[in-house]
Amino acid sequence: MKYLLFLLLFLITGLVKFNQVVYDIVIQEPSSEISGREDLMGRIAYEQLIYANPKTGEIPLGIRSAELAFSNRLAQSTRSLRTTQLNIQSSGPFNVGGRTRAVAFDIRDENTILAGGVSGGMWKSTDGGQTWTRKSDPLNRNSVTCIVQDTRPEREDIWYHGTGEIVGNSASGGGSPFRGDGIYKSVDNGETWNPIPSTQDADPNFFNSQFQYIWGIEVNEGNLMEDELLVAAYGGILRSLDAGNSWDVVLGDSLFNLNDSVDLNESNASFYTSISQSSNGVFYATLSTESSTDDVSDDAGIYLSRDGVVWDPITPFTEESQYRRIVIGHSESNPNITYFLVDSSPIFILHHSLGRFDDRGTFQLRETPNFGGDLGDFDTQGSYNMMIRVHPENPDIVFAGGTNLYRSTDGFSSSENSKWIGGYDPEGSTDVYLNHHPDQHDLLFYPSNADRMLSASDGGLRLSEDGTADSVMWQSLNNGFLTSQFFTIAQSKEEGDPTLIGGMQDNGTDLTLSSGLSNWREIIGGDGGYAATTLGNQLWFASFQNGQTLRLTLNSDLAITSFGRVDPGNLVAESGSAYLFINPFVLDPLNPNRMFIAGGNHLYFNANVSQIPSGSQEPTSLGWERVTQNSDSISIVSAVDISFDSEVVYFGTSSGQLFKLSNASNSANFIVDQLDDSSFPESAYISCIAIHPEDQDHILVIFSNYNIPSIFESTDGGQTFSDISGNLEENTDGTGNGPSIRWAEIIPTNSGILYVVGTSIGLSSTTASNDSSTIWIKESEDLIGNSVIPMMDYRPIDGSLVIATHGNGVFTTNIQDFKRIDVIEDSELNFAIAFASPNPFNDETKIQYTIPESGTVKIDLYTLGGELINNLLWAPQFPGTNEITWNGTNASGVELTNGVYFYRIQYEDQALTGKLIFRR
Repeated sequence: MKYLLFLLLFLITGLVKFNQVVYDIVIQEPSSEISGREDLMGRIAYEQLIYANPKTGEIPLGIRSAELAFSNRLAQSTRSLRTTQLNIQSSGPFNVGGRTRAVAFDIRDENTILAGGVSGGMWKSTDGGQTWTRKSDPLNRNSVTCIVQDTRPEREDIWYHGTGEIVGNSASGGGSPFRGDGIYKSVDNGETWNPIPSTQDADPNFFNSQFQYIWGIEVNEGNLMEDELLVAAYGGILRSLDAGNSWDVVLGDSLFNLNDSVDLNESNASFYTSISQSSNGVFYATLSTESSTDDVSDDAGIYLSRDGVVWDPITPFTEESQYRRIVIGHSESNPNITYFLVDSSPIFILHHSLGRFDDRGTFQLRETPNFGGDLGDFDTQGSYNMMIRVHPENPDIVFAGGTNLYRSTDGFSSSENSKWIGGYDPEGSTDVYLNHHPDQHDLLFYPSNADRMLSASDGGLRLSEDGTADSVMWQSLNNGFLTSQFFTIAQSKEEGDPTLIGGMQDNGTDLTLSSGLSNWREIIGGDGGYAATTLGNQLWFASFQNGQTLRLTLNSDLAITSFGRVDPGNLVAESGSAYLFINPFVLDPLNPNRMFIAGGNHLYFNANVSQIPSGSQEPTSLGWERVTQNSDSISIVSAVDISFDSEVVYFGTSSGQLFKLSNASNSANFIVDQLDDSSFPESAYISCIAIHPEDQDHILVIFSNYNIPSIFESTDGGQTFSDISGNLEENTDGTGNGPSIRWAEIIPTNSGILYVVGTSIGLSSTTASNDSSTIWIKESEDLIGNSVIPMMDYRPIDGSLVIATHGNGVFTTNIQDFKRIDVIEDSELNFAIAFASPNPFNDETKIQYTIPESGTVKIDLYTLGGELINNLLWAPQFPGTNEITWNGTNASGVELTNGVYFYRIQYEDQALTGKLIFRR
């Protein structure tokens, strides 16, 4: 009788109300990391897993240059075979730049700016950074590291830029160097660029020329008769009197025009060098003690020259001192004053005063600013980000950059006159300084107003109208400067919806709701990982580096209105494993509240991540279960994909194991089988599994390492495989200079199948897989070129393909001949309770229910007397069977007493009630 009275009261009057919790939305974002940081699951280890030859454990030396040469041969050999051209266009981000080491004003017009991304090529603006146009060939090696203009009269149209980033370049993988190919020259004010032949003296397979890494270039403005260049290259300072046709080494080692047997990785030449000319014509150069070996360079030190030929050592250090890198900053207003930022232990600044003509000058020791906290101290990240610049009108106003940007009004002679003006936010542990970005590489002062400054960092370009203000404000100049470096990408599931969301290196997870070249909005910071959105864009999912995954809701302005951490990080830690740096997850296409996520040596499943409470960044075990129970023989899960009908999940590991999960739509009947194939490369990294949208048995398995076969196809559910790498490998066994394959999509068309693969040398496609004879054709040479493609996403309902690059942003295309494939939903569904099982229960029970259409579902728990004790769910749910878990606790997490409890499921204007019996 009591039960019947409760039901009557509850269903008719609905007097019991639920008060939704209100909380401040504060998400603690991790700081971004660069490749130089040693961390087991950090970026360097992650990329080593992806790229390294599994037989040697090493990334092949010089592979970036070698694969680019391979790419050019591939493009030439397949260009005539292309029958249709994919109509590819850029989708930005219009407002998010990537790592920028090189930027300069045209001396004749400060509104003309030339800038280069280290994996994004050379760009030019003629309107002060309001718009940008790419000027370098996308097929070239676009690792721009420094730039200089010849400012002598009637020579101002001549520019030079160097290539090759020796530390920190993630496009090359594993934190390995991004080898360049010498110096490029423009004679038409940056409109076109061509390599200087004498600086391309190396076989790209080997590190055997110092021209492969250029730190700086200076044009001797005082020499009006000859085209004199001084170049800071690996190992020394080089000089040319004929615009680079011939070279002499004036300081350090001569390491060019060497034979292929020489390996400069075994050289004790200076790893870091720098060159700079003061306004009175004096040259300064620095060479590091650090070398490619454990030996100290014999040439290390600080040097001064008045003619670029004879160099005097002015090093103030003892012979025992060790310093990785030294960068230079001159005072224009007093050219006898120069500052040196020294990456040593500890980091410090030197103030150098030059006296008489024959005087070597005096040094004063200055300290770098240290503001304490997690990110306030000066940090060069192992010499990765370093710069020092002096205000053109005041030699005491000095700017120094590491992860942060600092300003001193007394040349860093006292801490009380130093100010933190960029990089990370001084008020927050991991937030970014408003409209600025961490990891500083350069700072320019506008000729018309020396207080106006242009900052270059890992986030592109920023402008300050007054860098001397008490509160320095910044604005972005990344207006189409397409150099952002993506790790991941996803698009809306709705037909015709241009919404994109993706994770970027150093620039967080951003999204756009617009098509074409659009602005993107940052949702969360850090290094952006996997991301996704659900049907109707009701829920968003985004992740940081190292696996922390958040469920988000956004308002119309894309501001976060709620969040909750949904990944099972505590279970992963308890298993003795760890997330990957960029950790994969997938959502069920039919019910995107169902998630499969990689968790170290396990694959995990959650039937309803919307049940996980909002407002917390603590990891959770609620609703999570391990798909793989025995992890003793399983390596790190590295790739996962789910079939379009939600019935099959394939997942692979970092050592080449492949698994198939059948009955994926019903967790009670999961079946996991390992798919072994003798043709798979041993211990290789599976970076992607692509499933045919209409045929769950037709898959591609992608192995991303170098020097192995990379693309395997199965049409029988993984029982047999064929190697279809074809002409994307230099040799049939995968050895040689073929690219790393990172991603694949199988696209059904009205005339057959289109296969597309994202590689470390751009986009390739084929319409016919034919074992080792498969011919892959290079796509979009003019836009994507040789950009690294880490991920793509295809939408079968309308043929939309989105392509993420690591260096030139995102591109989109619509496949013209696509075959439309719709999500099939059950039209006979009704709102109903399926079951609660087990019931009675003593640990946890699962409540299943069905709804016919997407809508908000609220599930409350009550005592027998009608007292509300817990809200189990209040969230968007999707058509079909849904499931939640209850573990016998109240809203505070306190375990309840044994007894009978009731749950009420409210969907739209309907409600159903059931009974639960809890027994411990």
